[in-house]
Amino acid sequence: MSITEKVAIKIGNNAKMFLNVSEDEEQIIIYGAINLLQTIFAILWVIIAGLFFGVFYEALLFSVTASILRKYSGGVHASSPSRCIIIGTFVASIAGIFIDSILYKLNMFTVLLISIAFITFAFIIVAKNAPVDSIKKPITSIQIRKQFKKKSIAVIFIFSFIISILFILSKKYSDLYCIKFIESISLGVLWQSITLSKIGISLLNRVDFILKYIIKGDE
Repeated sequence: MSITEKVAIKIGNNAKMFLNVSEDEEQIIIYGAINLLQTIFAILWVIIAGLFFGVFYEALLFSVTASILRKYSGGVHASSPSRCIIIGTFVASIAGIFIDSILYKLNMFTVLLISIAFITFAFIIVAKNAPVDSIKKPITSIQIRKQFKKKSIAVIFIFSFIISILFILSKKYSDLYCIKFIESISLGVLWQSITLSKIGISLLNRVDFILKYIIKGDE
């Protein structure tokens, strides 16, 4: 049992004791606490890594973008919370470094073309594969699956709109900040769509398999 789960169970037990909630309500509280704590820990590690590598804004915006889309599209899951956080932090840091070192030097027109390619790819993958659920929590309802797919596509539309606004703002304000924001959002959408594909799922499963031998006792 992970530290996150132990803390969440303690929160649930305290809620049952002091608030006099039922067993079902206690389980709901524990489930919500696990999700909240995992999200907080994931964000904190991305912030720490981003500050360490000097790519705080890029890594954080990349991570937030991917997380928002993942909420509806699903995606491949690591076999434990700690491995999930490690993979997420590593990918966000690499994305931030890639943006800061390479993509940041491109002109706005090239950045826009790359973003259009990334968003188009994401639309295709999401429309074809989303939502990708987990083995432990499969989505059996066809209606719910359709709703998640529609919401996933809607999220990409929203990000596309934000990118368009940033492109317009770049004409009036500094190109440099707008370029970083556009690239971070585009890469976040691209990465999340990759986790919905067979290649992405296979790759992350292999990484997760390797991490099992490095980090033990967190199943």
